[in-house]
Amino acid sequence: MAEFAEPPMSRDQLVLFPDKLDNSIGSGAPVRLLDAILDRLEWKEWESGYNLVRGQPPIHPRVIAGVILYGLLKGIRSTRLLEEAIQYRIDFRWLVQGRSIDHTTISKFRTKHAEQIRDLYVKIAVIAQETGDLSLNTLGFDGTRIRANNRRSATRSPEALRKAKKELGEKYDELNASISKLDEEDAKRLGESNLAEWRKELENVEQRTKRIDKVLAELDRLEKEKLKVPNKLPTTDPHCRVMPNKEGGFAANYTPTATVDIDSGLIVHAEVITSTEEDKYLISSVNEVVESFGLEKPPAQVLADGMMSTGENLAACESLGINLYSPIKLDVEDNPAIRNDLSQPVAVKDIDRLPITTTNHKDGTNSKHFSKTAFVYNEEKDSYWCPAGKELPYKNQTSQTDGGRLRVRRRYYANPQDCAACPLRSRCIKGPAKSRTINHEQNELLRIAHAKKMSGEEAKKIYEKRRHAGERPFAMIKNHFGARQFLTRSLTKVKTEWHWLVAAFNIHRLMGLIRSKTGPPHVGGRASCISPSTVPLTPNLQTL
Repeated sequence: MAEFAEPPMSRDQLVLFPDKLDNSIGSGAPVRLLDAILDRLEWKEWESGYNLVRGQPPIHPRVIAGVILYGLLKGIRSTRLLEEAIQYRIDFRWLVQGRSIDHTTISKFRTKHAEQIRDLYVKIAVIAQETGDLSLNTLGFDGTRIRANNRRSATRSPEALRKAKKELGEKYDELNASISKLDEEDAKRLGESNLAEWRKELENVEQRTKRIDKVLAELDRLEKEKLKVPNKLPTTDPHCRVMPNKEGGFAANYTPTATVDIDSGLIVHAEVITSTEEDKYLISSVNEVVESFGLEKPPAQVLADGMMSTGENLAACESLGINLYSPIKLDVEDNPAIRNDLSQPVAVKDIDRLPITTTNHKDGTNSKHFSKTAFVYNEEKDSYWCPAGKELPYKNQTSQTDGGRLRVRRRYYANPQDCAACPLRSRCIKGPAKSRTINHEQNELLRIAHAKKMSGEEAKKIYEKRRHAGERPFAMIKNHFGARQFLTRSLTKVKTEWHWLVAAFNIHRLMGLIRSKTGPPHVGGRASCISPSTVPLTPNLQTL
């Protein structure tokens, strides 16, 4: 008679020869390689925050850091789920060597070591530098959006915040006065339940007032520092900002950035900002890489998206000797406005091919006019030339501070008589203006030269390297680690959380680099793991 398989032994059966915990993890398991990498790092800075004299001996920081990083590699971010994994998953039990660690300890540890985790992801990259994988010749810079720990609807305008503060203050005074008047006799007459409800409501008002005060404090900081005050401020996490999502729509977000070594794919600098102006942080990020890795000069090349090709960045890169590869829209390719004799008009057959700008109006209509790139700048004469072959000479200069930057504009005006008789007037001049004006910013020549460079095949080929290495960290962190929303609140804690994610990514990437060097060929369609004993680490990495 056919029967189902019986268990080899009962659960309460004593085992004569108990197995070692170490035997439960294969020699090629990823957790062993992670443990080998962490074992090469120096943990003295982490250890300095512990008191080893009083109280119960603490768990070494390397162990808890290993749990958090390995959890991220496995897509586990919740501290409660990490506690559960330590209890029931054999790979986690092997990593902590049979210890029990509660979720509170993990949660406090994760936010406590802000400076140390910032250094850790750099030290992981240094391992790759020592093994020859990190060249730091070409960097890639990019940013993304990750939702803040703040509801979409939990935002208020500065006026609404001040009004709410006033109303809550009045409500607090009213409740406090009512409770103060209740003596023992009134309490008996009205009942203890009424008094308890009033006190509960008073406590609720206090909590709401504290939350509003935090947001108002952030508003005051912005006003004092003369920074742009947003239309609405989040009320749960005042440091984040309502900004467009990468996938569309708007939400309370932060903007994490990552500077990547293109050759190895490792992140060499990471930051979190509270705006969409990632371009302002390109140069500072490169300088941080130079300082962190002790470079004598900045990397030769930096690859970034089109947002980074601002005049300020181009000027800074030129002064630092950096070759920036970043797309720029100046219509220098196949632009009929660019011709040998600028005093001659653009050929009639090419007029419809001139670059245009579309302006959308409030009534739903739109109008199209020649864009600035339909006008060609002559550096020798310091003037622009229009498609009709007329000169726009320099007239004056203006300056203004925009977002903390000084913007200097040189203004070039066409002759009103030339514009009045021009057959292209309707395509060139907006509204009631009598002539066309062109603004030329202080770094315009750099932008023009950069556009010509980026139109070349060599530049396009170099820029292609950015796509895979530059975008992979965000894809990995969001999709594999599951970090589409931050768990913590406030800019300081969010930065720390982002650095944990970056450290986990660098470990994942370093493990891939090590396997590619020492691992055997693919077996059965999958890459076989390697033994930690084959990790090609140099002896001096013991002191990292």
